[in-house]
Amino acid sequence: AATGPRHVLDMSWTCARRHATLCTRGLCYEVCDARSTPFADAVFGGAVDKGLLDAALCSEGFDYEAGLLAGEVARLLSDGGVWVSLSLSPPSVVLPLLSSLPHWASLDTQPHPSAAGVFSYVATRAERRPAARLPA
Repeated sequence: AATGPRHVLDMSWTCARRHATLCTRGLCYEVCDARSTPFADAVFGGAVDKGLLDAALCSEGFDYEAGLLAGEVARLLSDGGVWVSLSLSPPSVVLPLLSSLPHWASLDTQPHPSAAGVFSYVATRAERRPAARLPA
């Protein structure tokens, strides 16, 4: 069972305010850039994305932008944390991009069972390695 507030991030103040008035069951609505959030490292056990990865993949420099997004999600997830992304982008685009990043212990994809053309991507955060210490 989850403890503490659940955070919902959006880039739109209008959407965040509207959702905050509709849902108040322990949800905190915040507006921020998902590529650089104000949260500490490893504070979330899971992240769900519906279309955010697609937005990054549609931008100019898509591999760079999607890499920033995936890196930030990985930074926020605790070891073993899971990122679920629902996307219209095919595995031939998404998997090579995510596989090129060192953050993931595993990556899986499946077509959405009830929505043609939608893919579910599941990335599990790899364990963080302690920083190497330099000899004194």
